[in-house]
Amino acid sequence: MKRLLLPAVISALMIAEVHAESFTISDIRVNGLQRVSAGSVVGALPLNVGEAADDARLVDATRAPFRTGFFQDIQLGREGDVLVISVVER
Repeated sequence: MKRLLLPAVISALMIAEVHAESFTISDIRVNGLQRVSAGSVVGALPLNVGEAADDARLVDATRAPFRTGFFQDIQLGREGDVLVISVVER
């Protein structure tokens, strides 16, 4: 049992380490838009290209587009240094 637990704990710690790593945003891409413009989403974000993104700022970035009332779901992801925002409009 201990042999199984140790690798699981190490894996969890490695995932947390990667997730907490900040990065400098080189571009912002928005997926899933139907009627709302990408400019509206990017304009609502508290982040800009060239700025550092960490977990706290990404949480704020998720909340900001929700406040517009246009979206049912918003998820943030990362592809290299590109911030990827996936949305589902209302």
